[in-house]
This record gives sequence, C-alpha cells and structure tokens, in this order.
Amino acid sequence: MKTLIRVLSVIVLSTIMGSLSALQGQRQGGQRVQRSPEEVAKAQVEWMKTELKLDEPTQKKVYDVIFKYAKQSSDERQKLMAAGDRDAMRAKMTEITAARDKELKVILGDKNYKVFKTKESERRQAMMQQRQN
Repeated sequence: MKTLIRVLSVIVLSTIMGSLSALQGQRQGGQRVQRSPEEVAKAQVEWMKTELKLDEPTQKKVYDVIFKYAKQSSDERQKLMAAGDRDAMRAKMTEITAARDKELKVILGDKNYKVFKTKESERRQAMMQQRQN
C-alpha cells in the first residue's frame, strides 16, 4: 500500500512540475504569435458585439474599419521592426489607432464609443497586469 502511494505521489508531482516548467518557458522564452488582420478584426468585432450589443449592419461597418487599420498596423509593424526603430513604430501605431478611433466614433456614436474606450482601457490594463505577473 505504501509503495502504491509513493508511486502515485511521484506521478502527480512529475505532472505538476512538467506543467509548471512548460508555463514558465512560455512566459519567458515564448514568442507572441502575431494574429492576422482578419483574426484581429473578427475577435474585436465579436468582443464589441457582446459588450456594445451591436446590430448586424453596424458589425459589418466596424469590421471593415478595424480590418483596414489592423492591416495597416501589421504592414507598418513589419517595416519598422525590420528597421529596428521602436520609437517610430510606437508613434505610427498611435497615429493609426487615432485614425481608427475617429472612424469608429462616427459609426458607434458617442455613447457606445465611450463604452468602447472604457472597456478597451480596462482590457489593456488587465493585459499589462498579467504580463507583470
């Protein structure tokens, strides 16, 4: 009976240690996978549909805007990362986000746009907090 308990304990501990090791490797050395502009737009619209309760025509308009700017961001990120200019990339991403937000504000209206920006800010903070842990 003692042997069985020891064997099970070793198996459980090995499994836990293996899982923790894999998680630590993902955090430290794992590269973030860049999503395609289509994936970005789909995920963002799905989130907005739920949070802002968007109707179908508005979802389509929002998808088109987000896809356009996600594509532009992706293209610029590739160019600027190849050049190694992080400051220029940050400035360009800020510019692209401002243009996207200007178009979204027209589509969503003031009330939904404010909710969108609040929720977006909350998500960003949660992600930053998660990265620190």
